[in-house]
Amino acid sequence: MLDPRPSPEPPHRLGLLPAPMGPALLPELLTAVPGPASVREVEELALYECPAITARRSRRKEETGVPQDPIVWKRAEGANVWDVDGNRYVDLTSAFAVMGVGHRHPRVVAALERQASELLHGMGDVFPTEPKIALMRRLAEVAPGELRQSILAQSGASAVEAALKTAVMATGRSGVIAFHGSYHGLSPGALAVTAYKGSFREPFKAQLNGQVVHVPYPGSDGGPFDGTDAGATASLDYLDYLLRSPATGVEGIGALIVEPVQGRGGEVTPPSWWLQGVREVCTRHGVVMIADEIYTGFGRTGRWFACERSGVVPDILCVGKGMGGGFPISAAIGTPEVMGAWGSSRGESIHTSTFLGNPLGCAMALGAIEALVEDGLVTRAATLGAYLRGKLEGLRRRHPERVGPIRGLGMMLGLPLIGRGGHPDGAAALEVMAAMLGRGFIILPSGVVGHVLAFSPPFVIERAQLDAAVDALDAVLS
Repeated sequence: MLDPRPSPEPPHRLGLLPAPMGPALLPELLTAVPGPASVREVEELALYECPAITARRSRRKEETGVPQDPIVWKRAEGANVWDVDGNRYVDLTSAFAVMGVGHRHPRVVAALERQASELLHGMGDVFPTEPKIALMRRLAEVAPGELRQSILAQSGASAVEAALKTAVMATGRSGVIAFHGSYHGLSPGALAVTAYKGSFREPFKAQLNGQVVHVPYPGSDGGPFDGTDAGATASLDYLDYLLRSPATGVEGIGALIVEPVQGRGGEVTPPSWWLQGVREVCTRHGVVMIADEIYTGFGRTGRWFACERSGVVPDILCVGKGMGGGFPISAAIGTPEVMGAWGSSRGESIHTSTFLGNPLGCAMALGAIEALVEDGLVTRAATLGAYLRGKLEGLRRRHPERVGPIRGLGMMLGLPLIGRGGHPDGAAALEVMAAMLGRGFIILPSGVVGHVLAFSPPFVIERAQLDAAVDALDAVLS
């Protein structure tokens, strides 16, 4: 099959692609942050939202002494967000890495408006819609290798669960290997393979698949295998040992799920060849390899998919976040061989949902993919990612006692904050997040101890906005 994606941009165009979202704006703060309107609306929200979600801001203040009151978003465009007080921010998060093509990208908005004028809802697997058919064809075109049959879903977690169920159908085995520091979602099936924080799992352990085995991820904070070649080799040897030796007690493994780069786990990036080793171990032992690219997919690492960096094609690729241009839509894309294990339906489908292939979501996803292709945003992510890494490396040189080695790929970079004795400093990351918000920049911490400042900005962000963000961070660290 011919690659439907354009070849990389020629060198003279690298970094010179026009931002398709209009002028790039620096922060403008008209009130304190958060402003009075944000405070008022959040107080109202607290009356109606589950307190475990809204009340966390007060808990953070008690723990750190740093106010964590949120701002209330009003509108957004490109790499900018405005709150209800009229303050303008630069978004360094892409709203949880979703808005890679930028907030309200014109192609995505146009696709939404066209579809909204025709059809708002379909009937899942019973009566398909044209946008659903078009999107599944497009996913087959942009996915690597023989990945061309999909199960659509509404969230990253539901795509992961569809992949895990597919692995059971393909192997007849319900055991799963996942990794320390992994984050795959919080619904029961996805939470079983997540090992981000114990507090997420503890209340629900009785509901989780007890046949999940978590193993160390090379380079994860506090783990036994560091991110060097030697550490990555040791992790593969251990993985192979678990699967081949009867002495380990690890039985019935049908799937392995892995993030090519750990996102919420702290932008942990193993050597590029490590994923190829994981692929070989899975093939050797007849295990379905699931690559969770909910975070890394659709250009985030400077490639369409992070597994392409290693020349790896998994059996199932889970995608979401940046796929939908802002709509909650995801997919598990598999090879015909593994997807064929479901067999033909005999009556009602045993895996479906009411909003399967929602036409609005499919149309927006098609618009987002079109934007990535037509605006050259994957190449732009690689180019601006290299530029941002250079700026962060300079910041590290100016603050060697506070900043650890820069992590990540493309527009998925992490800046670890370190405290006394070189230990991860999660409290400092919360302080920096609050201070940056007060300067007009939205940034979040990541990592199992919350000490990594995560940079995942929209691909349409401009260098002037990145420069201003790094300058602000320099001032905060000083």
